[in-house]
Amino acid sequence: MDLKVIIEQLSKLIDPGETVIDITNIATLNDGDDFLVSKSPIVLSIVNIEEDKTQKNQSVYLKDTNNQTTISRYKHPTQHLIVSLLFSSYNKDLSKYLDGIEKLKTIIDYFQQHKSFYYKNDDSELITYDTFLTKTEVEKEDYYKLTMEFVSLSMEQLNQMWSYLGSKYMPSVLFKMRLCMIQSTNTVQDRVIKKVAINLWENDINNPIGLLETHEFEE
Repeated sequence: MDLKVIIEQLSKLIDPGETVIDITNIATLNDGDDFLVSKSPIVLSIVNIEEDKTQKNQSVYLKDTNNQTTISRYKHPTQHLIVSLLFSSYNKDLSKYLDGIEKLKTIIDYFQQHKSFYYKNDDSELITYDTFLTKTEVEKEDYYKLTMEFVSLSMEQLNQMWSYLGSKYMPSVLFKMRLCMIQSTNTVQDRVIKKVAINLWENDINNPIGLLETHEFEE
């Protein structure tokens, strides 16, 4: 899953004309804004990346219906991330302040209507839930679900966030994006277990006299 592609495509879904949102680090705007497309943009920034600890116990095995004798698994478990996205109304021209507020409202309205997104596993597209529903059942298997969660910050939390960003407060909204999965394509092949034998011993497992009974389970 390519985080860069996700952010770019999410921005295009919200702003198809690419006239409202600029993707940049909000903390760098103090150094000048000549690089911004709009002088009254909504600035989209990643302000935090954390592990989604609720997803730690996911399977490392891959579904393969074509081969019944071996099974593929990742060398390491998938890393599930929560990415915090900050949408800020930036206006160098003070007379454009209310224009920025209106653009910020557009962002809020969009995520009020679209809370779930689906990302194709070949990094080719990010689609809304409504578009996902138009896919066939086979096509749906190639998509991962992402959800957007609105985050409400207290005044103290706002102060802390803008302090570590090194900037003065700007009207903004914060969303947490789950579930962004990071996984390399390295896999290993294991043989499928068809039979399991369990031996019950009285004392020493190295003493054949102590063997009580054997159970075999076959798929």
